Amino acid sequence: MPFYDVAQTLAYIAGKPIPALPGTGPHPSDLLTDKEAGALLGIDPSTVRAYATTGYLPKGTDRHGRTWWPRHAVNARRDAGDQRHQNPGQQPGDPRNRAPRPRHDPRIAEIADLARRSPLTTTEIAQRYDVSDRTAQRLLAAARQHATD
Repeated sequence: MPFYDVAQTLAYIAGKPIPALPGTGPHPSDLLTDKEAGALLGIDPSTVRAYATTGYLPKGTDRHGRTWWPRHAVNARRDAGDQRHQNPGQQPGDPRNRAPRPRHDPRIAEIADLARRSPLTTTEIAQRYDVSDRTAQRLLAAARQHATD
C-alpha cells in the first residue's frame, strides 16, 4: 500500500504532478541477501558467501535461516576497491611457474637391471623396497620405460 506525504496529497487534489517521496532511496541499514549483495558488487552470490568466510566481507547476520549483509557494509566493500591482492604472488615468467621437473628415482635403474636378469612382479618389488603395490606398479612401469630408452 503506497503512503503519501502532505505535498503529494495536495498535488493530487490540485491535479498537479505528484512529487516523489523524500528520502525513498535505499537505507544503509537495509539487509541484503547474497544475491542482492552480489548484484551490488557485480559478483556471484557464491563469491559473496566466500568473501564472508574469508573475512573480505563481514560474516553477516543469520535470520530466518538465511544470511543477510547490511547495505552499508556491501557499499563499503564496493567503494574500497580490490584489496585482496596486495602481494601479486607469482607473475608470468617467474621461475616458480615452471612445471615440476621429473625426479630421478635410483630404484628405477636398479629395477630395470634386475628385470633384465629375470622377470619381476610388483609383489616382489613391493616386498624388496617396502612400498605399496601401486608404487611397485609405478616403479615397474618406469623401469620398463627406462629399459626401452
